[in-house]
Amino acid sequence: EQLQDFTYIAHHYLPAARKRLTALLQNPPKDTASVAPELRPALLYREQLLASPVNEQNAMVRALSGGTVFPAPGGDPVLNPNVLPTGRNMYSINAENTPNPRAWEDGKRLAEATLKQYISKHGEYPRKVSYTFWAGEFINTEGATLAQVFWMLGVEPVRDAQGRVVDLKLVPSEELGRPRINVLVQVSGQLRDIAGSRLKLLTDAIRLASEAGDETYPNYVASGTLLQEKLLVEKGASPKRAREMSVMRVFGPINSGYSTGMMAYTEHSGSWESEKEIAEGYLNNMGASYGDDGNWGDVQEGLFASALSETDVVIQPRQSNTWGPISLDHVYEFTGGLSLTVKTVTGKEPDAYMADYRNRTNRRMQDAKEAIAVETRSTILNPTFIQERMKGGEGSAQMFGEIFRNIFGWHVMRPSAMDKELFNDLYRMYIKDENKLGIHEYFLRVNPAAFQAMTAVMLESARKGYWKASDEQLKTTASLHAQITREKGAACTEFVCDNDKLQSFVADQLDNSEKQTYTQNMKEVHEASATDGKDVVLKEHKLTSEQTVRKNRVNGVIAGSLVVITFIGLVVLLKKRKKE
Repeated sequence: EQLQDFTYIAHHYLPAARKRLTALLQNPPKDTASVAPELRPALLYREQLLASPVNEQNAMVRALSGGTVFPAPGGDPVLNPNVLPTGRNMYSINAENTPNPRAWEDGKRLAEATLKQYISKHGEYPRKVSYTFWAGEFINTEGATLAQVFWMLGVEPVRDAQGRVVDLKLVPSEELGRPRINVLVQVSGQLRDIAGSRLKLLTDAIRLASEAGDETYPNYVASGTLLQEKLLVEKGASPKRAREMSVMRVFGPINSGYSTGMMAYTEHSGSWESEKEIAEGYLNNMGASYGDDGNWGDVQEGLFASALSETDVVIQPRQSNTWGPISLDHVYEFTGGLSLTVKTVTGKEPDAYMADYRNRTNRRMQDAKEAIAVETRSTILNPTFIQERMKGGEGSAQMFGEIFRNIFGWHVMRPSAMDKELFNDLYRMYIKDENKLGIHEYFLRVNPAAFQAMTAVMLESARKGYWKASDEQLKTTASLHAQITREKGAACTEFVCDNDKLQSFVADQLDNSEKQTYTQNMKEVHEASATDGKDVVLKEHKLTSEQTVRKNRVNGVIAGSLVVITFIGLVVLLKKRKKE
């Protein structure tokens, strides 16, 4: 039987038959013929979810044995139940057909919704909107974010007989009925690799919009291009080069890179004092331009910073029900990092929205602060959610530690998106356990390292000023952190072991006896690390492009010196043998 869309059942049928369906899922009948036809897809959905773990394991073994792994579409299992059961070889889409007709209409609606939301708050149009492009949302939405950018610029796709987008044309200013909005796009490495032709097409769209004449409404693309050219000249670029690079609006990691490289550095918070240092690293790591064949992967000094000028809005796509802004670290890494960098470059924090594609019948724009608050209240501050997660083992506990680190990342990148009472709520839920969930016992039994990381994040947030904690809150949290370290040992992440400033801060909150024990425990960890010759940090520190160049230069000098020394040694040895 063909699997129907489970989203339809959830939205249209469950409200009227919740108790009946719950009873069916708890005790599924062996003969589904007796079940109402409209409920059968839900049972099939359940069966395929349960079959997925075994199917994944079998497929992995089969692949390692040289066997065939059968194909399946990729995507969210709620939006597209045909991806179930998992454990199959996911296939992508034909990038040349993007944005497809449905994605084009979705993108246009979301672009207009963005403008409406901004105007309602500020009373005017934004001059520039900056987008994040990921491979997952590009595949799942079939190019809807690309369509948003095209419509902001006031251009539309031209298709051939096979439905491929092969060219672009201007939407007349009168028909558009508003200014052409300037754009910037940052991409992940995966998106760059699967949709390079679309990035080049996007640069063509910017050129086309920049050159539009006889405009009824302002053209912020054209004025932004002139400003970008002017800023590049001021930063030392030749007039010719500045004009060539003035239409570059697509940026990402260098060709060998796939992310911003900023997560480990952000969490290694003892190594930086100001968020400005994070923004500078972001400019280095994400400054490669992807515009056309002649400027593919180039890093032009000052170009990325120039392109960020006048940014009023940053937009993050959200196409999956399996993650949210605090449960996935890449959201604070990309959109949070972009927001911080825009604020550092321009002096003004941009608005931040989520382009929410999760409900195919209601694509919408959501304020980032609202999205974070909704996920926070429904998950990590929801006693029912916590109880259900506590039925799991080490991995479930680890999820809490990851969310705490992501909350810290958001406070670094965009503190305005965070509820001012969030850390106090986390304190009551996890440190004081006011709901009597047995949180301390669970973490100490299942995954004390995760709990140690959670308390370390809260204390580091207080040290950095993100949490305005009381003396009592600091003392209680530090005492719990020291207890875990004493009883279970130190779990050496950036927060716990590799932050001397945090360790001193923790020690200052403890009583004399606790302080002495904690200090001795951390001293033994560092001494053991020095004896073993191993770094106490488990995660690799990502170098910025500038650091990488410097490191490669030093390595090159050392290697060259060794070659010269070896060559001289061989010459001396040969001369000696000839004399003998």
